[in-house]
Amino acid sequence: MSNREAIGLPPDETFSTLNEEDVKQFRDSVTYTDGLYHVQLKWYEDKLKSVPSYYNAAIWALEKVTNYLEKKNLYDQYLQVFEQQEDEGIIEEIIVPPKKFKDYIWIPHRSVLKQTDQTTTKVRPVFNCSYKHKGSVSLNEAAYPGVNLISDMLKLMIQFRTNRCVLLADIRKAF
Repeated sequence: MSNREAIGLPPDETFSTLNEEDVKQFRDSVTYTDGLYHVQLKWYEDKLKSVPSYYNAAIWALEKVTNYLEKKNLYDQYLQVFEQQEDEGIIEEIIVPPKKFKDYIWIPHRSVLKQTDQTTTKVRPVFNCSYKHKGSVSLNEAAYPGVNLISDMLKLMIQFRTNRCVLLADIRKAF
C-alpha cells in the first residue's frame, strides 16, 4: 500500500485524466502572501464565458434576506459574520461602479438559522453558486470539479479503522 492509499487517496495513476498543462498552470498559480496560500480556481473557460451576471438575482436575494433578518432582529448578527469573514481574509470588499455591475458575476445568498445551543453562529450566509436562470450556466457548472478523492467511501472507512495512525483536520467553517 502506498502512502497515498494509506490516507485514503487513490494511487497516482488516478490523476492521469489531468492534463499536464493543467497541473503546471495550477502549480504556477500558487502564491504565498501575508501568511496565506492563494491558488487560482480551474474553470471551463467556454462555460465561464456563458455565466450571466446574476446581478438582479443577487439584489433580489439581498433584499429578501435583509427584510427577513430585520423582522427577526438578526440582521446585525448576520452582518457580523460578513465582517468576521472580511477580517479573516475569507472575503474582501470590492468597489464596482454601477455601469460595470453587469461585468461581474454576483452570487445570491440566503440566511441559515441554527437554534441549537451548541451552535456558536446562530445565523450565517450560504452562497448559491448553483443558481442559474432557465437555459443558462451556473458558476458551479463552470468550475472544474477536480478529481473525486472519495470515490470509495467504504474503502476509506476500512482504512481509517485499520491503520495505526490517522490524520484528522478541522476545516473551520468550510464553504
